[in-house]
Amino acid sequence: MRNLLLPLTALLLGSAVAIRGEKRSLSTPAWIADYHSIDLHGLGAPMNWAAWTDAKYGSAGHRLIPSGTAVSLAAGKIVPADGTADTLLLFSDAREDSTSDSISGYGLAVAGNVHEALLPDSSGSPAVLPTPIRAKATRFYLQ
Repeated sequence: MRNLLLPLTALLLGSAVAIRGEKRSLSTPAWIADYHSIDLHGLGAPMNWAAWTDAKYGSAGHRLIPSGTAVSLAAGKIVPADGTADTLLLFSDAREDSTSDSISGYGLAVAGNVHEALLPDSSGSPAVLPTPIRAKATRFYLQ
């Protein structure tokens, strides 16, 4: 009976994903400095999973793109930002093998106040975005 109680409690409290070992959050992403300043890209956009070849995102079929990742749109699909097109920020985590993520697309922030040091693509001390990507993030106020 005791082994059944934890999964049942998790389901009732809406945290069943924690049982599978996934980290999910229903709160505002930490990289957002002012939620009310954030402008979103319509209804979002679908992911071009084939463009995410960097090993830091995982292997094909099991990729994880973290919230706040610098992205761009190419042919209407989300691709990694490289400094050649406008920089947008992925609003939530994207999991290639997820059974619960929307197949119609992921939310994108196109403008607003953000903490640059908390973005996954930032590095160095102080942590900043790579120069080509930062140059195309003209609609963001990077704090």
